[in-house]
Amino acid sequence: MSEPSSERVKAAVLALYEARPVEGPPGDDGQRSVWHLSPQGAELLSFVDREGRVQRQELTLLGEHCVWMSGVGLRTGRVEQVGAARTEESVVHPDAQPVPARMLRAALALEDYQGEDRYILHIQRVLALARQGLVLAGGAASVTSAPPAPAAPAPVSTPQASAPVAGTSPSLPTPAPVDPIMLSRQRTEGLTMLIVLGLGLLVGVALLLWLI
Repeated sequence: MSEPSSERVKAAVLALYEARPVEGPPGDDGQRSVWHLSPQGAELLSFVDREGRVQRQELTLLGEHCVWMSGVGLRTGRVEQVGAARTEESVVHPDAQPVPARMLRAALALEDYQGEDRYILHIQRVLALARQGLVLAGGAASVTSAPPAPAAPAPVSTPQASAPVAGTSPSLPTPAPVDPIMLSRQRTEGLTMLIVLGLGLLVGVALLLWLI
């Protein structure tokens, strides 16, 4: 089926905005239907619970069908119908998977609505959110489909100069040469200290004996 022209879509949507909603009687569960019908090929059928919350909406726009259900989400399909209005001979053919193009066309058709009809505003928000999700999903897909950047070559580690090479023993430091003059001086100082300690010991013993 060929896509409807933008002029036909605009005319159908404008007529939908001007359509007077028709409310049906509440059912056994308290749910009632609200029907917006455009003679130009647009139709919005809403189902509302006792508290006035929208539970389900079906938007038909020139043969394309979008269905939103609370807790389920948005689905798409196409409608075969006689004339512009819903008839008993109308048949909805749901898509196996939601078709993004149908959701985008419906969102674009309703995006300029600035009225106060709460049911049209509701389906407008639903389609706007679906459009935003499609845009985000498309951006994520383009990112994930991009080929990965080539990995940078791993840096080559340079062995430290102080690290020993495997299989060889580390070289021992060479002892410094001994200065004979310094060695003689150390010996002389040691003997002097021993003599001083010996004299101190003798003086101490003499003082002890004198006191006794």
